[in-house]
Amino acid sequence: MQYPYVIMTRGFKNVVTDGKTTGFELNIRIPYYRGIFLSLVHYLSLRIDGQPVAREQIHIVVAGRVFTLAEMEEADDIRWKFGAPATLRVTQADGLTPGVHTVEVGIVIRKSYFPQEDPEKLYEFFDLWKDGKYTPYIERPSVITKRMTLVQ
Repeated sequence: MQYPYVIMTRGFKNVVTDGKTTGFELNIRIPYYRGIFLSLVHYLSLRIDGQPVAREQIHIVVAGRVFTLAEMEEADDIRWKFGAPATLRVTQADGLTPGVHTVEVGIVIRKSYFPQEDPEKLYEFFDLWKDGKYTPYIERPSVITKRMTLVQ
């Protein structure tokens, strides 16, 4: 939906702690037409120059709070507002080398306005239910790629 604006060019930099480069970070926006609770981010992945970044290395900063990806899945009281940047902070010794990098973000958003299950068959008229599950409840991943320059 908002694909050209998901990966922000501003904020792509190495993270320096006590004079030592400990990782890098970049800012992203939600690829959805409205804000959501952070727990509705069903899946998030990151690749740099074609190499996947392990989930354990990624933290997300939303509304001034830092979460691991596992904690993000439980953050049902934090709202990621439409248009507001979230920061992906990656722990990686020595960060990234200055220069051009290909950044790929994969994200899946669960739809909050339909229940995952319909045991009472209240929504059958939509013809969206298959084997008792709402089939588009979890949409296809949005994969956004952008070539960006890290200057430092």
